[in-house]
Amino acid sequence: MRRKQLGAELRKLRRDADLTMEHAAAVLDCARSRIGHIENGRNSIRKPELQVLLDLYGASDEEHEALEELRKEASKRGWWATYRLPSWLQPYVGLESDAVTLRSFESELIPGLLQTEEYSRRLHEVAPHVPRPEDIDKHVAARMHRQARLTDDEAPLEFSTIVSEAAFRRTLADAQIRPAQLARVVELAQRPNITVHVLPYAAGLHPSMSGSFTVLTFDIGVAEPVGYQEYAVGGHVVEDHTAVQWLIELWELLRRQALGADESLRWLSELL
Repeated sequence: MRRKQLGAELRKLRRDADLTMEHAAAVLDCARSRIGHIENGRNSIRKPELQVLLDLYGASDEEHEALEELRKEASKRGWWATYRLPSWLQPYVGLESDAVTLRSFESELIPGLLQTEEYSRRLHEVAPHVPRPEDIDKHVAARMHRQARLTDDEAPLEFSTIVSEAAFRRTLADAQIRPAQLARVVELAQRPNITVHVLPYAAGLHPSMSGSFTVLTFDIGVAEPVGYQEYAVGGHVVEDHTAVQWLIELWELLRRQALGADESLRWLSELL
């Protein structure tokens, strides 16, 4: 996210200076695509490169200082770097750490932010592609760490999720994990920053039969909303503006079909 912020500032400065990416690439003696990757946050930038671009764009001393500080922040490893997370998951965890709101739809799983350690471990154990037990420990620990955003005293994550009845019914099938997991959802659903909507079987077919998804939003000026979709062998961040807007609209359609927050809490309490 810091790289995206830095890239957006550099793009603005370049455009204000009425310079093309080709011009910037020629000054840095690099491919045009590298300038594009820096500006969209895909690639990091070294300190000498940043100084050259800022001089080229006519940046002020204050902009030099602020963007160099942002570059330093962008170069730091995130807390998740030591947890051996899959490469496709790491970008999402970084985005989640900076998000201010998160909306999700889950068709088969209890959302990761609401999972107990036992439920999370069981999910990893039944997945045939997890290579080593020590990796399971790391992955579960990372998921528990992520949940701290929900109870942060200063800036708790605003989390709204729609969960299919199927996810809860599957939880009921495992006697070892079901009591604690259902109790955990009921407990967290009563927090002011967390809303859980149950999508019951009675709703019938719905607009996202093809799968689950997440939409993250950020503070104004930080970044545009992004989406995320996960599947059996990986996952990917969705940045295309049109696609993200469609996911937002899709979430609203699902919310209208789902039970209201109070009704969902009653439903979950009765199930528990």
